[in-house]
Amino acid sequence: MNNGEFPRFYFALPRLLALFRGGSSERAENNGGEAWIASTAVYLVSYLYFAQFIPATFGLWLKILSLVLLAFLVWLFWLLALYVNSLVIKLLQACGLFRKIPVRRAQSILVAGAASAMAFQLLQAGGWQGEIAAIWLVAVAMNLAAAVILALRNGDRAHS
Repeated sequence: MNNGEFPRFYFALPRLLALFRGGSSERAENNGGEAWIASTAVYLVSYLYFAQFIPATFGLWLKILSLVLLAFLVWLFWLLALYVNSLVIKLLQACGLFRKIPVRRAQSILVAGAASAMAFQLLQAGGWQGEIAAIWLVAVAMNLAAAVILALRNGDRAHS
């Protein structure tokens, strides 16, 4: 949990939309629905990113088997990535960076950055996978813009 005085907007876009509808932007940051949608989107983008490396020369059954195996390998990739991220965060904190940010927020910055890099590459490749990547990139940009708008508002902060 954050103890600092700065605004805390993890999923800022739903809070900004609630504010525009006349509601309050002060919502719990532990919203399971928002976290589920975001993590599913990260998994989908990374799955599509790694799926493009399956050779086109594979037969149908080998492709299907590879795609099923890839689902597990992507999960394993993120498990390893989160561990490596935690080591990077500890190193950055030892160097004086990320000290005021909780580890879960620093993790989300690194995960969103990695997923956005994958999405950008998918976008350049084109096809329907590029459309999914474009949706991810637009959602990330909208969420960042919403966080800036909410941070600039005085006194209307989301609480953990």
